[in-house]
Amino acid sequence: MTTFQLPLADRVIFITGAASGIGKATVAACRDAGARVVAADLQSAEATASINGLDSGDLAVSLNVAESEAVKAAMVGVKERFGRLDGLVNCAGINGQGSIDHITVEQFRKVLAVHVEGTFNVTQAALPLLRAGTQAAIVNLCSIYGMTGGPANLSYNTAKGALLNFTRCLAADLGAEGIRVNAVSPGYIETPMTHMLQHEAAARMRERFVQMHLLRRPGQPEEVARAIRFLLSSDASFITGANLPVDGGFSSAQLILP
Repeated sequence: MTTFQLPLADRVIFITGAASGIGKATVAACRDAGARVVAADLQSAEATASINGLDSGDLAVSLNVAESEAVKAAMVGVKERFGRLDGLVNCAGINGQGSIDHITVEQFRKVLAVHVEGTFNVTQAALPLLRAGTQAAIVNLCSIYGMTGGPANLSYNTAKGALLNFTRCLAADLGAEGIRVNAVSPGYIETPMTHMLQHEAAARMRERFVQMHLLRRPGQPEEVARAIRFLLSSDASFITGANLPVDGGFSSAQLILP
């Protein structure tokens, strides 16, 4: 008789952007799969722990990923608590709407600081712990608009495009060590970050965007979280340097809409 083992049993997973949206859903998906999580977010550690229903086997951290010294300090706490990491999920992100005529260089830098520099900071600081882990894996949250251009979202789309190539380059650097690095690229997902598109003034734009997805519906954070969980698990043991679109078919075909 075989004994069933949860796919992330006893693994330690660090997740940024953990207090809402896809990050929060990823915390739940990993815990359901048997992992212990380090949930990091701009919110207070107490708020992040409460939002996610964490217990004594987990750890919550208040963290601005764009602050490299704070990231290093957080990893010291992780080392003291767990001694290793088996997975890292870079979910932290902010909106960055506007064309080049409608954003400042400060706004542009802020978006890149969180998405690109923040992912670099966390990944670099986590590497010694990942090297001490078991079959370690990194998953970066990218976007369909890191795969293609799009209007009026210059800083966000630029950041996500950079993250996608960061993922490929990191996979090349770490592959010989057995550390896998992959990306997921969501389409339109109903999260607090996309909530503004649900207001009446943006309803027509939102509906048109949704209809560009082959499945003709928005995605849910849990659907992206399940893809992330797969890439963290040993079921994806021979997958690295890959980008998994979780986009309802958006990137597969261009529909002609009325």
